[in-house]
Amino acid sequence: MTRRSIRPTITPVDDQRSRPHILLAPCYGNSKTRRRYHQTIEAGVEFESREYAELLAPADLTALRALHPSGAARFWGAIATHDKTMNKLRTGDVVVFTGGNRVKAAGEIGHLFRNPPLADLMWDQFDDERSFVNIYSVRNVQVIERPRREVWRNLGFDEGDNVAGQRLVTGERVERMLAELRIVPSLAQALIGAQLEAVDRALATGSHIIPVETFHTDSVSLHITERITRHERVESRLVCRYQQFRSNVVFTSFRTHNGKRADLYRVEDDEVEILEAKSLAIHEKVREAAGQLLDYAAESPHPVTRLSALFPLRPDQYSVDFLHRLGIDCVYRSGDGAFIREEAPEERRRYMLVVWRGKG
Repeated sequence: MTRRSIRPTITPVDDQRSRPHILLAPCYGNSKTRRRYHQTIEAGVEFESREYAELLAPADLTALRALHPSGAARFWGAIATHDKTMNKLRTGDVVVFTGGNRVKAAGEIGHLFRNPPLADLMWDQFDDERSFVNIYSVRNVQVIERPRREVWRNLGFDEGDNVAGQRLVTGERVERMLAELRIVPSLAQALIGAQLEAVDRALATGSHIIPVETFHTDSVSLHITERITRHERVESRLVCRYQQFRSNVVFTSFRTHNGKRADLYRVEDDEVEILEAKSLAIHEKVREAAGQLLDYAAESPHPVTRLSALFPLRPDQYSVDFLHRLGIDCVYRSGDGAFIREEAPEERRRYMLVVWRGKG
């Protein structure tokens, strides 16, 4: 087979960013799209086979072999209209497949490149004879199969948005979507490791914690047991730093009936506060803190009047608002080592007191 003109590998921009992007990719809108999805996402493609390999540029074949040593991979694509969007992606970003009013699956983007002849071999051309020239392999595919409206509603998105074209999710929305769909991509795992290392070091020395966005973490990884140990150590140090900051206050603790221990417990006059410390200010940890505080509150030795979540950095605004809806204060360490408290609205706290005390 004669090799036809091949457009180059995509060169991602913004290569120093630490937070992954999410690409929303339509995949199941009609019979043609469903067939393509079954063929190249569910079944996969043996790119080492002669018919595919002879259409691949040497650099792209080498990159695919490095990411998919078995010689087979799952693939998806986009037409040239979406070139600018695809240029913003890189290996390790997340793709979420939507269609048929469902969030179908998710995976990590592997190698991105442009190759019209290969695209036409993988998939029949688009309705008006436009090829899916932007090709990318997909790793670590996980089936989700949740109603799209439900997911969008939980995320605060427009429930009627059926994602007709390729769509990028960036910034603070990324973390919320990853948490909602329970996706932990390798880039996010690396970021967690880097954050823990930096927070641990800063709390140990009393130095300033660098904001998350400045990390570049491609090579960072920690085993699960190591991460758990580091999470616990960071939380312990954070609690110590907060006690030092509030040295005029007597803190104790208590255990629940199932042996869980509250990080800090304060009883002063009519004020009864429970604090729960978290190693990172990501939304997943914010949700953990809220759940634990609500669990502890119902078993407080004295009727609780204040719940507080303690972090090494300020969580994003969405997470702070989430805590405040539950009547929970947000306490975090500032750059100079002091701690700042953003209180929940008083009326919201009063409203939640009945729930906290297990009577709601």
